[in-house]
Amino acid sequence: MEKDLEGNPHWYDLQKGQYIQGLIARDGNERRVYVVTLEPEPEDQQIHSRWPRVVQNGEKSLINKAY
Repeated sequence: MEKDLEGNPHWYDLQKGQYIQGLIARDGNERRVYVVTLEPEPEDQQIHSRWPRVVQNGEKSLINKAY
């Protein structure tokens, strides 16, 4: 869920087998979640300047392609 400039909530609809790409980082008892974001489509730019990257189940990571 993301809030637009006016504070209205917008949810990201996912289908079965879709996930928001992110990273869970741990340091002792502290945990953080980092979400991979992209520029939104033009029709969604009024909601927010970034959009979560949605991946499909079984999709290869871009990181693996770099090595």
